[in-house]
Amino acid sequence: MPMADLGDVQIHYEMRGDGPLTYAFCHGLGGSGEGFEREDMDWYAQHFRTISWDNRGLGRSGQAAKYNLGLYAGDLARLLDQLGIERAVIFGVSWGGVTALKFALDHPEKVAALVLDSTSSESNVRASENWYMRGELARVGEAALVGRELKPAFEGHATVDAGGRVPQVKPEHIESYVAECRTVAGLREHPLTPELHRITAPTLVVGGGKDEVAGAAGSVIISRQIPNARLEILPEAGHGTYRLARDEYRGLLLGFLRDQGLM
Repeated sequence: MPMADLGDVQIHYEMRGDGPLTYAFCHGLGGSGEGFEREDMDWYAQHFRTISWDNRGLGRSGQAAKYNLGLYAGDLARLLDQLGIERAVIFGVSWGGVTALKFALDHPEKVAALVLDSTSSESNVRASENWYMRGELARVGEAALVGRELKPAFEGHATVDAGGRVPQVKPEHIESYVAECRTVAGLREHPLTPELHRITAPTLVVGGGKDEVAGAAGSVIISRQIPNARLEILPEAGHGTYRLARDEYRGLLLGFLRDQGLM
C-alpha cells in the first residue's frame, strides 16, 4: 500500500499509467479514492499517468493533528513533489472540487489544467446549515437534529435530515469528516468566489442538471469567475458526472484537453 510520508501526516496514494500528462483525482467529502481506483482508474491510466489519493484523516491515509482546507490542498502539492511531478491536470468532484480550487489558488504553477465536477465555491444560508449539520450528525448522531428543521437550499435539494439518514463514518475518520463539513459550511462567510479570477489555468467546469446535493448553480458561478473556464451542464446527470455520465464526461474531458494542446 503506497504511503507518502509528508512529515506531519502519512498520505495513501495509487498511481497507474504513464505518459507526459498526469491526472490527479480528488475525492468527495469524507470519502477516499477507492471507488475511483476500482471502477474508473484503469480507463484514465490508458491516457494519463493517473494518481488517486486519500485526504488526511480519511480512507487509508493517516490521522493528523490539524485539518483545514489549506492543509488538504497542501498535502496534494507535497505528494506531487515527492513523486517528481511538476504539473498535473487537477480533477475534483464535490468536496474534491473545493480542494482543487484551493490547490489552484495556492499552487498555480502546478496546474496544467483544472477540472471541476459537481462543486461550488460558496454556500448560501440553507446550504451552509445543511453541511454543518451533516458533520454534527456524524459526530453526535440523530440527537443533533432535535428541535431543528432543515430547509432545501435550492429546488430539488435533498436535505441532510431527509429520511433520517446518519452518515456512517468510522471513528478514526470523524475529525477529518467534520472538518470538511464545516469548511463547506464556512463557504457562506468565507467564499472562494472572490478569489477565482486569479486562476489562470484552463478550466473545465461540469455539473449535473439533476444534482440533488450541490445543484448546478455553483458550477455556473465558478465558470463566470475563472477567466479561462468552459462550462458544461449535463441535464440528466446527478451528483458526480464523472461516474454517473461516464461516456459523456470522458468525451468532454479528452476533447477539452486536446483543445488546450495538452494531449
